[in-house]
Parts: sequence; C-alpha cells; structure tokens
Amino acid sequence: MDRIDALRLFATVAELGSFTKAAEREGITPGAASKQITALESRLQARLLERTTRSVRLTDAGEALLDRLKPWLSEYESLENGLADDNAAPAGLLRISAPVDFGARRLIGPVSEFMKKWPEVEVRLSLSDRMIDLVDEGFDLAVRMGNLPDSTLIAKRLARACLVAIASPEYLENAPPLTGPADLANHDCIIDRNKPTPLSWKFTRDGESEEARINGRLTLNGATAAVEAAAAGMGIACPPYWAAREALDEGRVVKVLPFWEPDHRDLWAVYPSNRYLAQRVRLFVDHLAASFSDQV
Repeated sequence: MDRIDALRLFATVAELGSFTKAAEREGITPGAASKQITALESRLQARLLERTTRSVRLTDAGEALLDRLKPWLSEYESLENGLADDNAAPAGLLRISAPVDFGARRLIGPVSEFMKKWPEVEVRLSLSDRMIDLVDEGFDLAVRMGNLPDSTLIAKRLARACLVAIASPEYLENAPPLTGPADLANHDCIIDRNKPTPLSWKFTRDGESEEARINGRLTLNGATAAVEAAAAGMGIACPPYWAAREALDEGRVVKVLPFWEPDHRDLWAVYPSNRYLAQRVRLFVDHLAASFSDQV
C-alpha cells in the first residue's frame, strides 16, 4: 500500500471509528490496516489514533492531520476519477443526498432510469431533511429545494418547484369565506416546519405580492404529511404541487385561492466542485435536468 492509500485508510478509520470497518471498506484485513496506520505514524513521527478494545479515537495530531487531509483527498479523488473517466463509460459509486419526501416520490424514477442506462454505476441514495455537509460526509451531490445559502458549492438549477394551496371539500363546506390570502388568518392552516418560513405564506396575483401570516392547530414536517392532513379535513396546506398532484387528481383535495399563485421554490443539484467532476456525476446532473424539464 503506497502513502496515498495509507492516508486514505487513516481517513476511513477516523470516519468509521473502527479498524475492522475501515479494513472491510478497503478490502484488506484488520491486521493489515493496523500495520499500515502504525507505519504511517512512524513516518510522521506522531501518534494519530488512540486504540482501545472497543473504540478508536483521534489524537490531537490525528485531528490536525485529518483537517488538512480531507480537502486534499477529495481533490485527489476527483482528479483521479476525472482522468479515468475520459475514455470509459461511467462507473463506480454515486453518493446522493436528497430530501425525504421528494427523494422517495420524485427522485427514484430518474435514478432508476440512470442506473438502467449505465449499469456499471452504483448509487447510494441517502434521504434526509437535514442540511448535510457534502464534503465532510462524502457525498458527490445533493438535490435541494429553495433559496440556497452562499457557499463554495456549485449549484445547477434543475426546475421550478411550484406550490399549491389545497384543502378537502369537506373542510371548505363549513369554513369561513376564502377570497384572498388575508382570509387565511381565519382558517386552520397546516404548518409544515420543513418550509423556510412555516408561518408565512407568500402569494402573487397580476404581478402584486401579498404575504399571509398563518396559524393552525396542526404542526408537522413533510410535504406528503401536509397533503394527507389536508385530505383528512384538518385545514389548508400549501405543499409543492408534485406532492399534491395525486390527491388533486383523485378529488381528495381541491385548490383554494386559484387566482393567487403561491411563491415557488427552485430545485437544485449541488456539488462541491466541477473542476475535476467525475463523469458519473456530470451525467447524472444532466439526466436530472432533462428528467424534470422546467417544472416539478
């Protein structure tokens, strides 16, 4: 094992907290992994890991090395993959992060199509509503919605993600009048904590914007849950259209405020850098852009 491999092994041990798990990932024995780390420590003249029978912990020197090593390994891996990709079909592991509801309901189809087209690509799809750190957590890209914070990440807009205000016919039968966004103050609204501003819904009509402060007895997190709650007659929800489309088609919910358009959010593909972007990542981003066209 050369020095680069030894450094990569050290980073893997630090990530997994286990020689056994790191050895399994690298395809070597735990004993061989331990010897390689010992040799690395000898070359660097520093103890990098504290080992016990139950755990592995970074020393101060190990922490300092890992902090400097992570970006370098990421750059090296990207360069290595980019050079290898030039004359070959895409292959290898594609690590993707996406929101839970959108990933389960709208991303599985495009992922399936991509894997059928490129059988040498393996996909590891992690669904979470947490804002993960792509570099630190080892992801190739993330699919995200909404306004993105300023960062060093590269972002490609994939599509417009429209919202829609909905309620069940049963709820509306006995509800107060609803002619404009201001009337929402008199209604039970379903509060989705996954929204960036859950208590404020923005609408546009004929170029004019209006913001409605909403309240309600039910608070949850997730577009699918909000749609089902609205269908159950628990109030008015304002989920993404892709989450509500089936319930609308089935008549379980109907649009409210049809002449007012809720503020939309954009769908993005986000990745650390396109300087040495692996071919499989580039192709997948292009595939997503084609799959979603201009609206989801």
